[in-house]
Amino acid sequence: KNTIFTNVAELSDGRFFWEGLEKDVDFHKVKVTDWIGKPWEPGCGKPAAHPNSRFCTPASQCPIIDPDWEKPEGVPIDAII
Repeated sequence: KNTIFTNVAELSDGRFFWEGLEKDVDFHKVKVTDWIGKPWEPGCGKPAAHPNSRFCTPASQCPIIDPDWEKPEGVPIDAII
């Protein structure tokens, strides 16, 4: 919801796709359109998505975001991993 995808491939069922998501897609059931709008198949030797593909979504949609995330004082950080 409210998410922008750029330079990714699109599946015929409306989902997005980029390299690394192969295990989540049954390529016998969907067609893939690559990031430049051409048909794509696994093993064709070309990437489906541009190497610099991105997605952006509002932080407010994150179900585990701290309730104080917009406070001017900020949110305490206990660790950086």
